[in-house]
Amino acid sequence: FAHARTLSGAAPVTAGEVIERIKKNIGVDWNPDSVDTVKAGDPSTVARGIVTTSMATMAVLQQAVKAGANVVVTAQPTFFGKADLPTPPAGRGGANQAAAPPDPVFTGKHEFISRNNLVVFRLSDHWRQRRPDPLAQGIATALHWAKYQSAGDPLRFEIPALTLDALVSHVKNALRLRGGIRVVGDPRTRVQRVGLLPGTTPVQAALKMLPDVDAIVAGEVREWESVEYARDKVFAGEKKGLIRVGRIVSEEPGMDVCASWLKTFVSEVPIRHSSAGDPYWRPS
Repeated sequence: FAHARTLSGAAPVTAGEVIERIKKNIGVDWNPDSVDTVKAGDPSTVARGIVTTSMATMAVLQQAVKAGANVVVTAQPTFFGKADLPTPPAGRGGANQAAAPPDPVFTGKHEFISRNNLVVFRLSDHWRQRRPDPLAQGIATALHWAKYQSAGDPLRFEIPALTLDALVSHVKNALRLRGGIRVVGDPRTRVQRVGLLPGTTPVQAALKMLPDVDAIVAGEVREWESVEYARDKVFAGEKKGLIRVGRIVSEEPGMDVCASWLKTFVSEVPIRHSSAGDPYWRPS
């Protein structure tokens, strides 16, 4: 990122101009009421470099600053909630509930962003609406499954047969998982037809996919929905598997795709992907 100003010899581009190009090139109608807005920083800031990530963690923000980038495009909230405000949300008491007092984590993160003149833009709703699904494209590439994609369905794959246990090992290594992975199903189950449901997975998607595949690799699911449905299927004697890798990890390869996509219409500054990584670890 050190040579951002000499990449193309073009005039400087602001973060706001980059965002307008995103809206123009996203390929779907832009909904101004979506979560995809600037979450911190001044859009008039001149961009020096762009980082894409699934989550703008403090580690990712620090890496961006160290590399000389000042625009961060993130799939998920920066401030731990859908509202994405740099202050703790009120409790569950509704309108009569007093606002929460300042929190050192919220405050420290916001101050770091301000001090380093960062601009954080969330790109989630519209990114997932693109076809083919870039999150599915990304995770399929990370798992080295692109050549196994089923005709007409970017979410399903016919891979060489292996056991569920071996599949879990492959997913763990390919996605660099530490502890967020969880599995439902008999480790000895033979698997060949696999479905991908990256991001957050509603139970309807699992219900629709599971009958036609041997296993699903999913991001984030409600434990009392898809997990228990899959467990009851296994209990009934069906040879099925459900692998949960976590939402952040499952969306990370798709945000790598986002970095490559941004390069097709933003040439003035360097662009790269920075992984937030698996937030969990597993005790030995």
